[in-house]
Amino acid sequence: MTQVPSSTKVGFLKRMVSGMARSKFSSLLLEKFPWVYDRFHIKMSKEWSSELPWAPLKKPISASRVALVTTGGIILKSQPPFDLNDSNGDCSYRIIPEDAPLDETVISHLYYDHSDVKIDLEVMFPLNTLHRLQHDGKIRSVAPRHFSFQGGITNPEPLVRETAPEVARHMKNDQVDLAILTPA
Repeated sequence: MTQVPSSTKVGFLKRMVSGMARSKFSSLLLEKFPWVYDRFHIKMSKEWSSELPWAPLKKPISASRVALVTTGGIILKSQPPFDLNDSNGDCSYRIIPEDAPLDETVISHLYYDHSDVKIDLEVMFPLNTLHRLQHDGKIRSVAPRHFSFQGGITNPEPLVRETAPEVARHMKNDQVDLAILTPA
């Protein structure tokens, strides 16, 4: 697996943006002037280099088991929240079972506007839609478990080295053919 390098300058920008996002004033400022964050984000993204992993689908979607993977910080009320005070970002994940009642979920994430998700969780975590697709025969089945991350991760090395491979093993054990990624 390719390491995700980060320069000192990029690390500084990430810490600065992360710190700004935790400040109420800065959050309001970024809400009024989103291009500021976009500009920093573009600069940071250009500094990262890695090969894009790609696994072609080996069967039709209608014959596939599908899982959701989100960076929207969706958790069950019974689960511990993500550590929103971790300056590197919390690289852990939460498992959302396929039969989880969506009214038992909450958002544990600071770095995006939750307004639409609070109105309709399906925009971030379309579990009901997957069940409908299964019922309609558009997919073979909904995976038994789905995975949620908190996407405000400024140091992705633990994620790349440990957490992502662990989730990939879970999905392999669950015989998942297709993962739908929903970024926050």
